[in-house]
Amino acid sequence: MLANYVFLSESRLFFALLFFRLLNALLIQTTFVPDEFWQSIEVAHKWSFGYGTLTWEWWPETALRSPLHPLIFSVLYNLGSVFGLDSRTFVVLAPRLFHAVLAAAADLHLYRFAVIVSGLETAKLALLHQTLNWFTFYCCPRTLANCLEWCLTIIALSHYPWLNVFGKSQSVLSNRSPIWFIFVAIGCVVLRPTAAVTWVPLCLLHLFRVLGKKDLKPAKSMNSFTSPFWKLLKTYCFVGILWLALSCLADRWAFGRWTVDQWNFFRFNFLTGGSQVYGVHPWHWYLSQGIVAILWTQTPLVLIGALVDGSRTDWANDQRFVFRRRVTILLVFVGTWTVFCYSLLAHKEFRFLFPLLPLGAYFSARATLYLAHRFSSTAQGSVRLMRLVLILIAVTHIPVALYTCLVHQRGPIDTVSALRKSIQRRFPTNREILSENVSILALMPCHTLPPVSYLHLNVSFKQLNCDPDLSSWFGGQRRVHYDEADDFYDNPIKWLNERFDDLKRNSSRKPTYIILFDHLFDTHPSLKNLLLHVWGYRECGRFFHAHFLTHRRHGRLIYILCHAF
Repeated sequence: MLANYVFLSESRLFFALLFFRLLNALLIQTTFVPDEFWQSIEVAHKWSFGYGTLTWEWWPETALRSPLHPLIFSVLYNLGSVFGLDSRTFVVLAPRLFHAVLAAAADLHLYRFAVIVSGLETAKLALLHQTLNWFTFYCCPRTLANCLEWCLTIIALSHYPWLNVFGKSQSVLSNRSPIWFIFVAIGCVVLRPTAAVTWVPLCLLHLFRVLGKKDLKPAKSMNSFTSPFWKLLKTYCFVGILWLALSCLADRWAFGRWTVDQWNFFRFNFLTGGSQVYGVHPWHWYLSQGIVAILWTQTPLVLIGALVDGSRTDWANDQRFVFRRRVTILLVFVGTWTVFCYSLLAHKEFRFLFPLLPLGAYFSARATLYLAHRFSSTAQGSVRLMRLVLILIAVTHIPVALYTCLVHQRGPIDTVSALRKSIQRRFPTNREILSENVSILALMPCHTLPPVSYLHLNVSFKQLNCDPDLSSWFGGQRRVHYDEADDFYDNPIKWLNERFDDLKRNSSRKPTYIILFDHLFDTHPSLKNLLLHVWGYRECGRFFHAHFLTHRRHGRLIYILCHAF
């Protein structure tokens, strides 16, 4: 069978996974969250091509994001320019295909992790569960920092010294250097500070286990700086300082001043509670909605796998039983601890749980093996049961994956593609002065549309501002937050008249294009009359957005209104 051929060697397996993830990346035709554009490729586009829009997180005064992630894309763009590949297709696809390569590497490392902890059979099933999971398919190639965190988390898990921490010290694998684990884990925290919640307990356990291993103690006291514990601690410190220095240099280059973006991130989200501007959820949201949504029909399998592997019963008659049980207890603790800490924050999102999803694939694999062992007494029967479980997962996850990747919230992508074609058709030879001739006004919840990088045209792009109140950040008194989007939606006609009061006299000030949801026309009929009849716009495009709306100000359709000169 093809599956058996693929699993014959890791190189074959990797190329099969690479093909799968590249196809995965190309199938994505929808939007998920604004950060996949505004916090990654738009920043890189600004750095590489000199135009684009930087959100408030990238102001030098706030410096809230790590430049290291968009710097990767900026390097890709610069290399593309050298080889004449700086087209719109390259700008859009290169970062996503890069993430697809990382995703394939992450898949392979999940396989390696499962081999170390539970053996080859579990590894194959864990990989199948990961590739079938709808949310992994939907999310992993997207240009989100959370997706990079997901990838680094899996790689670090595969390099974690499990056998050194829980196994026998004379094992060959247990004597591997932990340098790769330390490097990847600390890098993950530098890129995504919230990852510290996951990795600090694992790193501390690593240190304490080395400190407590009697057979590793030299003749001298453990206070000796040549002891295994001190060598390991010095490695942690050296790698940590190296990553922090690299991060500070990147901050200095990106923001023009010395700062520590990780501290700024912590200060805004934890000390000032600034993230609440983007939504507040009840404390139980991850437990009652988030976890179940991303695991879907794998949820009962994860519970079964964690419970049976964490119990004292050796159901598989496996010599790794004690070792695997300890690993299971640690993984369950880390997952529970991470969800608990994230639940303390008012703002919650599905993508914040994404780095924990590989644990779900692993426990789903363990549950699949357990069910096959429990309900069948023959090897052939066990194989049939495992196939049945995988078929059930496939038929419940694949349709959701395809729908979310191809249909749900595809409107912004189609709208921007149509805008680019329209601009090129109306201004075929004047690309150098597009910023003076073409202006786009998005009357939508802020950051709904992909930014200028997706157009790859230097045009004027105006959207409703929703920056948080940063008064306390700059030492002032905190005010009641009320952004421009709220002001507009309270009274759209008043807002437009105040900002464009001389449009009848000066038509050159009219935006070339106005983008809005059909919901706005439905709730404000007089707005339609103002734009189409008084101001002289015409509808030049409408695009399907979504059947299921995730925002109260979204609509099922997106309109493009053009101004006729």
